[in-house]
Amino acid sequence: MELSNNNAKILLLDIHQDIEEFADTLVTNILDKKDFNFLTYPPNCGLTELEIEELKKLGNNEHLKNGLRKVIADNSAGIIFNMLNLFDGTGFPKNSNDDWTGLKLIDKEPDENSEPVDDWLHDKFYETYWDWKKIRGDKNWKLDTLDE
Repeated sequence: MELSNNNAKILLLDIHQDIEEFADTLVTNILDKKDFNFLTYPPNCGLTELEIEELKKLGNNEHLKNGLRKVIADNSAGIIFNMLNLFDGTGFPKNSNDDWTGLKLIDKEPDENSEPVDDWLHDKFYETYWDWKKIRGDKNWKLDTLDE
């Protein structure tokens, strides 16, 4: 079964809603709550004490909140747009020399929802961070809190 226009639209609308909600939650945690225990990426995520102290220095006003929401939403949307280009085969993976043909999303049959799947992409996402870290090269900053 092909991907239906209905499911494609529902998926894309849900992504837009997530971008807005995640950006708002992130800004609320940083500016209003001064709560920095929300990070989920990378798998051993976390901020150093020095990073937390600097983030606590951020002011708290509507213009800063709106600006941060827009920056975070734009970043999230850019990632999603690039991912959709990879799916469509109109973009190409940066870390692969193999031929890339894109992916095909299809609608599930109603009875397929109960079947266990060993290859869920969302489960593999966090697991593959460590592979990404190996190939990303030497950077002046890093995302995880592990010392090398």
